[in-house]
Amino acid sequence: MENVNEFFNDLTKGINEGLNVAKLGKVVKFYPENMKVDVMPFPTKESAMILNVPLGTISTKDYLVYYPLKPDDIVVLLFIDYDTDNILLGEDSLETERGHDVSDCVAIGCISIFKEALSPADINSLVLQDKAGKTAIKVNSEGVEIEAPKITLKGFATYKGKEIAVKGDSVSMENKII
Repeated sequence: MENVNEFFNDLTKGINEGLNVAKLGKVVKFYPENMKVDVMPFPTKESAMILNVPLGTISTKDYLVYYPLKPDDIVVLLFIDYDTDNILLGEDSLETERGHDVSDCVAIGCISIFKEALSPADINSLVLQDKAGKTAIKVNSEGVEIEAPKITLKGFATYKGKEIAVKGDSVSMENKII
């Protein structure tokens, strides 16, 4: 019986050693033009850098949430069950029999590591903010609040149904605010 247990333990260990599922990694380089990253998986001493990893972000046909990644930002690396070559090109087919392969890695970023204290501007709202706490957009059921040292509006703005003009002047001519 002991030999059977040892056999299954060795078999499981052998299968798991070559199986990539998910890892944490740090960004080495970010390519904003195509939303890809070069990543060093943790632990770094036992890993090789993975290049041109697609970065998963919130994106629909009409909208996206964009955030610039910096070197040393932490991401989650997911190793997809099947070959992603054709799927990432918009096709619904598999090119190879690969599974959980490093070349089918997708990065989800960024995450906060546990040693980092976060200070959200409002814990009861949806918040977009810089970590320095100088700028924040808070959205909740009562409305939207924007806090920033400088706010630049492009285009026309309205407040309570009335147009807001540059320097408080509510006069406009054609498509320009005076």
